[in-house]
Amino acid sequence: MPTPAAPPLSPNLLRRLRAWFGLSLTELGACLGLSKAMTLQVEQGLRGLPLHAELPRLALDLAQQATPAAPAPEPPDAAALRRHQRACELRADALAHRLAALPERATWARRRLAALPTIAATLAAAGAPPAPWPEPFAAGARAELTRSGSTAQALLQARLAGLRAEAAEVARLLPAADA
Repeated sequence: MPTPAAPPLSPNLLRRLRAWFGLSLTELGACLGLSKAMTLQVEQGLRGLPLHAELPRLALDLAQQATPAAPAPEPPDAAALRRHQRACELRADALAHRLAALPERATWARRRLAALPTIAATLAAAGAPPAPWPEPFAAGARAELTRSGSTAQALLQARLAGLRAEAAEVARLLPAADA
């Protein structure tokens, strides 16, 4: 025997409730005690709302009417903000430490590359057969410049500035969170 149904709903009522409360068909169906498929059929006007779902639907409808369109926001979680601020500061400190080591590494890599013409000229003048070591010597320097040269340093400086700015902004938000 089919479940008794309430009088037909306005086709937009369930759609309006879903939009107001941000509910999926599955979530609205759970509130009403209906399957997703049945909720869709009722929403589309293909079936009536079963009587057992009328009370939850009425409760949602009344709640929707009583709920302000823009409820007051919850206060920020001060402890979570402090943790995030501290994490930003720690990451910034680690980046600053890493950044401090890069100029020295880049300098020796640049020295190697600058020395290559002298090395090549000296070896050639001595009449020695081509030595295998200058190429790995230069390749190591180029690889190091990729890791620690001007571009790597600029990118780390940008990251560091971003982390410091984020930590400062979170610190600015903390008084409001503590209130």
